[in-house]
Amino acid sequence: MFALALPSSAQNAVDQHNVVWNSPSKDSSGSMPLGNGDIGLNVWVEENGDLVFYIGKTDAWSESVRLLKLGRVRVRFSPNPFDAGQPFRQTLKLSTGEILIAGGKPGRR
Repeated sequence: MFALALPSSAQNAVDQHNVVWNSPSKDSSGSMPLGNGDIGLNVWVEENGDLVFYIGKTDAWSESVRLLKLGRVRVRFSPNPFDAGQPFRQTLKLSTGEILIAGGKPGRR
């Protein structure tokens, strides 16, 4: 297995360009991409608080040469930390290749 470790100074430079959203998305058109070159995700939190993601694979082609999504996963939380009107933050961390999602009032996240 191969892993790339960036020096601290390079991580800080890359993290200056992280993508940050302060509100949930309406649908998949507001998704953040995440992947490793073989498997990919489109991740978003809907306005109702559901965490949703599509799963794709680089060799999943249709007969009409279209890259397909292989599945959709929906996660519902109870209690819902992403209720309307609550603080929300979704961050695509470029240096580590991860998406961090935080919601709810401080102390109840």
